[in-house]
Amino acid sequence: MDTLPVELLRLIYSFCDFETVPNLRAVSPTLAEVGYEYLVSPHFTSLNWRNDIDRLHNIALHERLRGSIQSINIFLGQLSYYDAWSTSWAQHFVAPTEERAELMAHARVEFERIASGLKKVGPLHLRTDDLREAFSALPNLHELEVSLAKCPSSLDNKFIQEAFFWPNCRKLDRQETYQNLDAVMFALHGIKLSSFKIDRLPIEVFRLHTHRANWFSHAQSFSHLSNLNLTLDPSGLQGPTSAFRAVNGLGRILQLAANITHLKLAFHPYSSEHSKFALSFSGLLFGFTYKQLTDFILEGVACDEEDLKEFLGRHGATLTRLRLGGRGLAKPFEASHGGIHLFEGTFRSLFTGLRTKLPKLERMHLEGIFECEHHDLPSHETYNFYPLTDENWVEVSKPSWVRSSRRTISCQPFEHYVLHGGAYPVASALVQQDD
Repeated sequence: MDTLPVELLRLIYSFCDFETVPNLRAVSPTLAEVGYEYLVSPHFTSLNWRNDIDRLHNIALHERLRGSIQSINIFLGQLSYYDAWSTSWAQHFVAPTEERAELMAHARVEFERIASGLKKVGPLHLRTDDLREAFSALPNLHELEVSLAKCPSSLDNKFIQEAFFWPNCRKLDRQETYQNLDAVMFALHGIKLSSFKIDRLPIEVFRLHTHRANWFSHAQSFSHLSNLNLTLDPSGLQGPTSAFRAVNGLGRILQLAANITHLKLAFHPYSSEHSKFALSFSGLLFGFTYKQLTDFILEGVACDEEDLKEFLGRHGATLTRLRLGGRGLAKPFEASHGGIHLFEGTFRSLFTGLRTKLPKLERMHLEGIFECEHHDLPSHETYNFYPLTDENWVEVSKPSWVRSSRRTISCQPFEHYVLHGGAYPVASALVQQDD
């Protein structure tokens, strides 16, 4: 194999898993040399109960390994032990006694191991300087994800995985989260990211002066982003004044990401899982327009039809894919309820308007509960859409919770109406029938 071209050896290594790479490198000095850069995965995951920041720091300071890392996922999520235990017990109540007892015993051991690791490692913000030094030394770092709401794929434990599916099992220390996110933003100073994602961002961080100032100081790297994906938790807001200041701060951050092509704004109110967050786009962005926006996802908001239509219309020159609604904080057995609520206007008027305002639109997807405010008017509309594709527009199978009793429907007739015209879909003909 030593006589093969280096390009072919690289191709061979590209098909090897990380357990195989060290063995292949041991075959010969040539293979050892070529395989050096394959020792580290391009996708690095940091778990908050392990010393992964130390490992990341060591890789970043290694002259030959630092170029391997292209994306980082910083996992900061935690579980409420009592809620997770109760939920898991209820989920497996009908299982045989011995099987259930074995599962719960393994769960207890795993949870105690994680709790011990969290205590030993400490919060991320205590390693702020190491994190910044590591980030600044990674020349090919382009993607960053901060995860607080989902189980890392590397954790192979059924109990932990199932518990993270249930919103009530997820625990969030808000003060610690503010500080941890400050550490992340501080570390990003000067980094040219292309993708940034947070799956549970307490929106009140943008109204608290110290944390707000930290974000404004270090989010200048957002100008290089092409993909910005924010799922915001508004449950920490206290009253309309607090909400106004938080939305104002969020808007300033969003305007720093002026060159994005993909934007997701989702609102997950953990204090009231079925509610929608009241959002004014004019108050959020003050007429700001993304010149290159092709994909937009909006989930879990209550808004004015004209305000939403005006915002979308400003991006009609570039917008090709639009997703309204989503899964929200629905439990595994529930229908999606991260939809859109209109407190003024109707969906018929909205979709009719989009036909002319979005001439380049190629796809539209609706998911969750869509409802107008005025129940007593003939124009009142309410729909319950089930998902047809995921956020990457890959088709998904029909969810098990879809049934006629829930009056769940497909969004295809509405997508066809917006893209191609014709008659507006009649609600009575859309109800999903059981297979």
